[in-house]
Amino acid sequence: MKKVYLAAVTGNLGILSIGQFVGWTSPSLPKLMQNNDAKNSIQLNADEASWVASLVLLGAAVGAIICGFLLNVIGRKNTMLFTAVPSIISWLMIAFATSPWELYVSRFIAGLSTGIGYSATPIYLGEISPANIRGNLTSMLTVALTLGILIEYVIGPFLSMQNLALVSLMGPCLFVIAFIWQPESPHHFLRQNDKKRAINSLIQLRGKEDVDEEIDNIERSIKADLVNEIGFRELLFVPGNRRALIILICLSGIQQMSGAQVVVQYTQIVLDQANSNLEGIYVTMILGVVQMIFTIICMFLSDYSGRKSLLVISAIGAALSTAIVATYFNLQYNNIDTSNITWLPAVGAIMYVVMYCSGLAPIVYTVASELFPTNVKALGSTIVIVMINLWVFIVLKFYLNIAGNNNTHIPFWIFTVCSLAGSLFILLCVPETKGKTLEQIQKELHSLSK
Repeated sequence: MKKVYLAAVTGNLGILSIGQFVGWTSPSLPKLMQNNDAKNSIQLNADEASWVASLVLLGAAVGAIICGFLLNVIGRKNTMLFTAVPSIISWLMIAFATSPWELYVSRFIAGLSTGIGYSATPIYLGEISPANIRGNLTSMLTVALTLGILIEYVIGPFLSMQNLALVSLMGPCLFVIAFIWQPESPHHFLRQNDKKRAINSLIQLRGKEDVDEEIDNIERSIKADLVNEIGFRELLFVPGNRRALIILICLSGIQQMSGAQVVVQYTQIVLDQANSNLEGIYVTMILGVVQMIFTIICMFLSDYSGRKSLLVISAIGAALSTAIVATYFNLQYNNIDTSNITWLPAVGAIMYVVMYCSGLAPIVYTVASELFPTNVKALGSTIVIVMINLWVFIVLKFYLNIAGNNNTHIPFWIFTVCSLAGSLFILLCVPETKGKTLEQIQKELHSLSK
């Protein structure tokens, strides 16, 4: 079983690189907006900064569509390796950018890597994992993401924009060097009617020769799925597939409308607005560490306590956290003295990170890797990733404008309401998938949809 963990760890180095793109904005945008970096000739206003932050998500939506075509043609592994190409190009463009437009293009290219990686990696992890540890391995994706974010939080404030980009360039390079030696998903080989290579892949992943029963189960499931036509009709009009799609689109909306990317990418800006005596960059570093710790804890809890309970607790906790931040800025907006509670937004932000990373952050991607059958997995995952990135684009693009025109408390109250509504949806509509094989999950989805 050590080999399947090795494949998961090295595969997630690509997600670590994506995390660096996400975390880059928090230390870099304040520098670009204030132009206090001697080596940087670019100065951004609030609208330009929002484009730099959000264009990654438009690129990611396009990347997810590209991934839908690549997954079943070149395989899960090669699709993941391909993400290194736009990542390297993007970091080089950021390092040598001299105008806002160059940053826009570089961030869009970074989004291509993000969309492809986020579509392909959960599928690969879900397919190589035994049922009893699948939650752990798929949750590892968010651990890698938060580690990438933390790296940017910690080193970003102390490096110029050029040097930060050049250091970050090591992420995709390390990913290629480490992951290129790992096996392809046996599911992909069986889709190509190459049972011999599928068996060899599974033997490598399991570290044992006796894989006949598991390979036969996978083969039966794939053959049953591939009998059906692959396309939007199959995804939308087969009740179980449609139910999976609706659940995942709603979960992605709950995840992002809880305020996740605002807390991750605009942390330093939000905390600086609170007029706290605490340095925004150091609170941001603390947030990165907390995010990392609780994502790791959740990785182990998802196969112990179940997906659904963690999602409900996480959504309710996220609502309470954003309500704390909203309350502070609401008081500030109404000219009520907040000098004695300037620490409140930092507490709310840290509490949010704890609750978000305890469920909404990792488990949405775990569930996404589990609910779709093989014949529509690539298409379904592509649609979900596109929707996630459109949700995030909307939040990031309009947050600075709404906060600037109406004060920071308005968007945070919106996040609170969305999280509370999301907890009800999860409680009523999301199935529990803990400890079930992918085949068992499909049977349950289709039976519930009749």
